[in-house]
Amino acid sequence: MKKPLFNTTTTIGLVCAVFICGGIFLSSSTPTALDLSHSQDTNKSESLRIEKTVSPQNITALLNTPDLTAEQAAIFYANLPQSLADSPLPSALDTNEQGELIINMKVRRLFEFYLSAIGEETLAECILRIRHALTQQLPESAIATGLEVLEGFLQYQNHIGEIKNNFSARYHDDTYDLERIKEIKQTVRASRSLFLSPQTSQAFYKQEDEYDDYMINKMAIKSRTDLTAQQKQVEYEYLNHQSPAWISQQELHTNLINHVQAQEKALRESNADKPAIHQLRVKHYGEQGAQNLAALDQQRAQWANRVEQYRLESQAIITSSGYSQAEKEQLLQGIREQHFSGSELIRIKALDNMAGKSVSQLQ
Repeated sequence: MKKPLFNTTTTIGLVCAVFICGGIFLSSSTPTALDLSHSQDTNKSESLRIEKTVSPQNITALLNTPDLTAEQAAIFYANLPQSLADSPLPSALDTNEQGELIINMKVRRLFEFYLSAIGEETLAECILRIRHALTQQLPESAIATGLEVLEGFLQYQNHIGEIKNNFSARYHDDTYDLERIKEIKQTVRASRSLFLSPQTSQAFYKQEDEYDDYMINKMAIKSRTDLTAQQKQVEYEYLNHQSPAWISQQELHTNLINHVQAQEKALRESNADKPAIHQLRVKHYGEQGAQNLAALDQQRAQWANRVEQYRLESQAIITSSGYSQAEKEQLLQGIREQHFSGSELIRIKALDNMAGKSVSQLQ
């Protein structure tokens, strides 16, 4: 296991729980801030989790960690953690004619790119990488702005954890309540001014807020018992018309994908051949799109085969009583590294945990 460059306090490292909590971070340009996809008919959801937070002073201290020596820097910055090594680097930051940093989504994506490696690296190391990226891309006069925005971003994400914990303390049941979600979201939005300028809040969270509002309004329509299905459809259409164009386009794209996937499923269940599925995809996505999906199908099949082979080889170790837990972990890691590399190792370990097959869960 990689030894951290810094002997940071365990609680500081646990701030990662705040960064990866559902909906706070975006993994792509498509906002996914609130998960409102589950049916309200059950009127149940998981209760709010307790988020790990740290003091604002700890975050400030990490931002002021001394620079690495030249020898340390040469090694550290030349080697990204495995989960990032195979990923494209975030887009270069923008500056204006005066050399000032233009605060837009490129800044946020740069932060998120390096922070996504928390777990492989300490928060201190992730911050060092962000600081290095800022110094490499920005003129000296703009670096201070970049660091100020970074601290505000980290403090804000940490504060979201505190907000969620406060709501968890207030509500002890697990009843799904749309009004409660709206209250949480409004509280989160109101807190931004404590850490971020209006310009930064607008640049970082405008689309996320628009998408949250859209999904909340959509679920409000769905939950209405005084409307018929036809009346709800009229309300949905009006909502789409009133929402930003990019949301409407995304909904159309999502509906198209769902429609085609349903048709594909029907074809497969009727034992249709590959040419029939290819023609369906060509009809809706064009020839290039169909070819891309065929390549994706092949990649998924290859991945499934590799996972199956890994499972077969690891099963004997997992079920054996002749190894200690530490020995099992070491042997399993060796098998993983034979079949997977880079970010794949993170993915397979996550799948192991989800399947309940991690050694720690079996002991």
